[in-house]
Amino acid sequence: MVHVQIAAEELFAIGPIVITNSMIGALLASAVLLFAAAWFRGASSLVPNRRQALLELPIEFLSGIVRGTGGKRWRQFAPLVFGIFLFILVANWLSLFPGVGTIGLVETNEHGEEILVPFVRAAAADLNFTLGLALISFVAFIAFGFRANGVRGYLHELLIAEPVYMTPLLTPIHLISELSRIISLSMRLFGNVFAGEVLLATMFSLTTAALVMLPLAVTVPAVFLGLEMLFGLVQALVFALLSMTYITLAIAEHRQHGSDDHHPGSEPDPEAALANFAA
Repeated sequence: MVHVQIAAEELFAIGPIVITNSMIGALLASAVLLFAAAWFRGASSLVPNRRQALLELPIEFLSGIVRGTGGKRWRQFAPLVFGIFLFILVANWLSLFPGVGTIGLVETNEHGEEILVPFVRAAAADLNFTLGLALISFVAFIAFGFRANGVRGYLHELLIAEPVYMTPLLTPIHLISELSRIISLSMRLFGNVFAGEVLLATMFSLTTAALVMLPLAVTVPAVFLGLEMLFGLVQALVFALLSMTYITLAIAEHRQHGSDDHHPGSEPDPEAALANFAA
């Protein structure tokens, strides 16, 4: 029987390295992106054809958002935001291909039940994958904050509250707020993709049992696959835009204390822009 569990299933091990089916999904997404990048580099032209225009479409769409809400230094972190978006998007959409989550080895669990362990699983359905991306985003916005404001300036803003006598109370709140971004980014993506995986497995099981009603067995999975494609796009976009928001805030939040190139109203509000987009 097809089952869905939270932990990714182990396929094999190379020495101390355990290879799971969700890691295979992540590696396939990386291979697709590397192949697309190699092809695009060799076949791109100033006047794009339809295929090139299709590949450039998500980049153009996201670059417009980053350019409008990322502040003056958006070019510095735009490649990271684009990379996160494309990686999550491809990984999410690859999980919808036939055979992903449904082709594998039949094993017997501790209860004596025969279960299917798939060869490939959605990468973001593994918390290790989403936590790794969240840590990359966390390190990135801390590094950009150090680069823009200096280590001393960034830590001063983080650890010293205004007014100063409120520091013992507010500093722990600031630290918890910074660290909570890791949990927020990782759990949001993991929860949505894992829920989608469970939903698809349930729908496929129900429609397989009703194969006598062929139109229903074809239509229902197609509808849910279309919805999961949309959700995969939205989750990739939300993760990338939140990462951009955190980086922008880390760069801009100290300028109000005396930066020469800061003027009131010159920096866009990325949180407001993200809220408007979500609305």
